[in-house]
Amino acid sequence: MSVAAVPRSGDLRGLLDGVRVLDLSRVLAGPFGAMLLAEMGADVVKVEFPSGDPVRALGPHLGERSLYFSAVNTGKRGIVLDPSRPAERTRLERLLGAADVVVENYRRDAARALELDPAALRARHPHLVIVTVSGYARDSSRGREAAYDVSIQAEAGVMSVTGTPGGPPLRAGVPLADLAGGMYAALAAASGLVARARRGEGVHVEVPLLDATLPLLSYMATAAAEAGLDPPPVSSGHHRIVPYGAYEAQDGWLVLAVLADKFWLPLCDALDLTTLRDRDDLAHNAERLAAREEVDHAVATAIAARSVDTSLVALRGAGVPVAPVLGLTGAMVSGYAAERGMVRRIEAPEGAYTVVQGPLRASGTDRPAPSLGEHTDEVLRAWGAHDDVEQEIDGKRETSGGEQPTRREQADEARTRTGQRGTGCHDPGGPLHPG
Repeated sequence: MSVAAVPRSGDLRGLLDGVRVLDLSRVLAGPFGAMLLAEMGADVVKVEFPSGDPVRALGPHLGERSLYFSAVNTGKRGIVLDPSRPAERTRLERLLGAADVVVENYRRDAARALELDPAALRARHPHLVIVTVSGYARDSSRGREAAYDVSIQAEAGVMSVTGTPGGPPLRAGVPLADLAGGMYAALAAASGLVARARRGEGVHVEVPLLDATLPLLSYMATAAAEAGLDPPPVSSGHHRIVPYGAYEAQDGWLVLAVLADKFWLPLCDALDLTTLRDRDDLAHNAERLAAREEVDHAVATAIAARSVDTSLVALRGAGVPVAPVLGLTGAMVSGYAAERGMVRRIEAPEGAYTVVQGPLRASGTDRPAPSLGEHTDEVLRAWGAHDDVEQEIDGKRETSGGEQPTRREQADEARTRTGQRGTGCHDPGGPLHPG
C-alpha cells in the first residue's frame, strides 16, 4: 500500500504544546486517549512496568514490534518504572510533580494499593489533571468489576441494533466502546486543563466505558424510551429513512442516503426509476417508509444492473449522498485521505508501519511507538526526575543556602538545561499554568 504524506490545511501547531502527560494506562482505551493528546502536541510519556503493556504480545508483529501496541502509542516516549520499588517510586513521584496530566486505568483496588488512586494523587500533587478510565465508575456498586469492549457494547445496547433482522446480536466491527472511552478521556484532559487555569488547582475526571458508550445511542435511545420498545437491527439501513443503506452493484457495494425528500426525485432520475418518480404517494419519506420493501427492491434492482463507478457518477452528479463501501486498505489510500494527510508512514527501527491520525493532529515529526523503556533515562533527565538531576539541584541548594525549589521549579530547570521549550503549562506565564 502506497501512502503519500500531504500537509493538511490549517496550522494546528501548539494546541497542547508544552503540556506534559504521564500515561499510566494499558491496553486500548486509555492509551488511545493519551495518543490523541500526543497528536495535539503534548509531550506524552508512557509508563510501563518491567513486564510491559500486555498488548505488546498481541499481533500482528513487525519484527519484535506489536502493530496493535504501536497503533495506540505512536507519538509517545516510553519509560519503565516499578512503583513497588522505593527508588523507582521516588522517580515516579518526581515525574508526577512535573506532569500536567495523568491518564490511568488501574482497577480500583490496585490503584489504592499503589497509592495512585485519584484521592491520593490529588493530595500529593494538587496541580494534576487526573483522568481515570474505568469500566464502571469506581464509586459505583460495580466499581470492582472488569469490563471490556465487547461486554460494554452488549450492555449499552449497541449489539442489539447491530446486525441483520432476526440474526444474532453483533459487536461493531471496531472497538467502539474503547475508542469512545479514549476520546472522552482526551476531552476530559483538555477541558481539565482549562478548568485548572480558571480555578488554580487540578481536577479529577473519571471516564467509565459504559458511561462513554451509552450516550452514543443518541436519538435511538430517546425514541426507544418514548415507545417503550427495543428497535430491531436493520442491517445497514435506517429505522426512519427510506431508501438508506448498502446496495450491491455488479462489482461491489455502495451506500446511499435519501436523508431529505429533496434527494428523492434526483435519485429516481439518476437510476432511471421512472415508475417510482411519477408516484405522488412516494414523494415523502413517511410514505416511502411505509413502502420500504417496494422502494428498497426497486433501488437494489437498478444498482445491481450497474457498476459501482457508474452508479457513483450518476448519483453524485444528481447531488444524492452516496459513497463506495471500501475495505480498510482502500479507505486508507482514498484520494480524500491522502489530501488530508490522515494516513502516515511511521519510521521505526524494525521498519515503517502505517497509522491513521485524526483531524486535530499537530504539525511536526512522527515519533514511533516506544520500545519497552526506550526513553527512560532521557525522560527522567528532561523532566528533572533523574537521580543525577536531583543531586545537582541539591548541591546548588546547599551552596546557595536558599529555599528548596518546588518539583515544578526543578522540572523547569531541567527543561532549560536540556534545551526544551518552556511554553505552555510549565512556563509561569503560559496560558495553562494554574497560577
